[in-house]
Amino acid sequence: MKWILVVSDDAIINALSKSAGLHPLIARLMVNRGITELSAARAFLECELSTLSDPGIFSQMDEAVERIQRAIRGHEKITVYGDYDVDGVTGTSLLYLVLKDMGADASWYIPDRMTEGYGLNNNALQAIQTSDTRLVISVDCGISAAREAEVARSLGVDLIITDHHEINSLNDSNLPNAYAVLHPSLLIRGVSPGLCEQVSGLTGVGIAFKLAQALLDAGARDERLHAYLDLITLGTVADMAKITGENRTLVKHGLKLLSTDSEQQRPGIAALKQVSGLDRKKISVGMVGFSLAPRINAGGRLARADTAVRLLTTDSAVEAFKLASELDAVNQERQAVEKIIWEEARQYCRQTDTDMAGALVLSSEEWHPGVIGIVASRIVEEFYRPTALIRLNNGVGKGSARSIPGFDLYEGLAACSDLLMGFGGHRFAAGFTIREDKIPQFRDRLNSIALERIGKQGFIRTLLVDSSVTLEELDRNLVQEIDKLAPFGQGNTEPRLGARDLTVISSRIVGNNHLKLRLRQHSDVTLNAIAFNCGKLLGKQVRDGSRLAAVFIPRINIWNEKPSVELEIKDIKTHS
Repeated sequence: MKWILVVSDDAIINALSKSAGLHPLIARLMVNRGITELSAARAFLECELSTLSDPGIFSQMDEAVERIQRAIRGHEKITVYGDYDVDGVTGTSLLYLVLKDMGADASWYIPDRMTEGYGLNNNALQAIQTSDTRLVISVDCGISAAREAEVARSLGVDLIITDHHEINSLNDSNLPNAYAVLHPSLLIRGVSPGLCEQVSGLTGVGIAFKLAQALLDAGARDERLHAYLDLITLGTVADMAKITGENRTLVKHGLKLLSTDSEQQRPGIAALKQVSGLDRKKISVGMVGFSLAPRINAGGRLARADTAVRLLTTDSAVEAFKLASELDAVNQERQAVEKIIWEEARQYCRQTDTDMAGALVLSSEEWHPGVIGIVASRIVEEFYRPTALIRLNNGVGKGSARSIPGFDLYEGLAACSDLLMGFGGHRFAAGFTIREDKIPQFRDRLNSIALERIGKQGFIRTLLVDSSVTLEELDRNLVQEIDKLAPFGQGNTEPRLGARDLTVISSRIVGNNHLKLRLRQHSDVTLNAIAFNCGKLLGKQVRDGSRLAAVFIPRINIWNEKPSVELEIKDIKTHS
């Protein structure tokens, strides 16, 4: 990887360090993240729920609240219509629980991935209308459902859309003709740029939360809202949203709720932690992303997402454990299916000159549509190219695509829209539908667009380094100060530090091919370090006595109840 040292103004760093009483390295890390003023630094570190925005800034919030309140008063049936991924499932669960607590006659509907696909569909709307529903609230879908909105209107069903996916155009004529539309881009006039930025990254569950906040007429400090922070955190982290602005505040407090004892949690969360082996543990962003979220997602990928909604909304601990166990079993099946598809996709890539490719577009009739998105992410990680995997069925392909920094996937698909039956998503992740005979043209065009927009340098993996340090600086107090910048994620990555002139005192393989090192630099200070999945480096680039430079994340490791600083190495370069 190419290492790039982030350069910030030393005068600004020194001023922030003095005014906020911060260690110079902490001040540098904050300035690197665009935090230069004392007030912004305090807000970032304190991360108070009181700073959450008023939901009234959404331009059609009043209309949405009025219609829902009228439905509750009139005992009308309300159906919450969500997506089948974690963001949609958690948002559906949140809004359903809030409506039930308000006395609404509420139900929920999650489409089947295999038979219905993503988003609102006409058959589902007709079935919902037949069940006497007169108000449908979408969660994490609907912003591109113009035709479906017209169908709902013709059926006499009022449709409130809550979504966060990209909008082709903000012109009213391009928005679905719904009763109300809630979206981070649709705010009232006069909202400050700072406030717009604060809510711009909200996910589907985040928008559902803002609607709940408005329905309850609750201030940010209202305890009724705090009970839903666990659901918001699961959906926000799983959707790989930016952990900045309002998302950061919600996730920071949500992680605390997820970390409480099982007796204080909703039964579904307690059971999910138990089957994941995370009960009685402090929950981190990584644990949500790699342990909790995949189990929630598994139902929607290989079976039905209904199981996950039932899990998150049940009051019964017995039922919760049964449902969590079912999802755990499906997740194991998902892992097995994913491994098979991944190996097949890798073989296709190895038969291609990937160094000359701008994008990778692969298709098969054998691939499961619920897993191709995960595999696309793994292909991107290995080959570092925008990647689309397509599952073919009766001449039509359902595609899932992932991207790399420097290439806006949504814009790329928009430039191919004449070849697609439909598409939607974000900058880094998107889905689309395509006729099988259009795939060769799509492959060629997306490849050319990626080559043109990224350029040769864009395909070089880069590693941003926040600062150069010495091992002597990295004591436990400083590393604990760095931890206060958490939660980390998109938009607020874990600080990566670099050090040169390191000497390997000892080296060995531990666990599943991990490289364990003891490093020294200049003085007598030595630190342990670990490079995960890098055992192949031992005896080649790294051996006892080697001199090297490294980029790493410092962590507090506790062994035999004794805390110590350990370096998680992200990349190594040897000195001559």
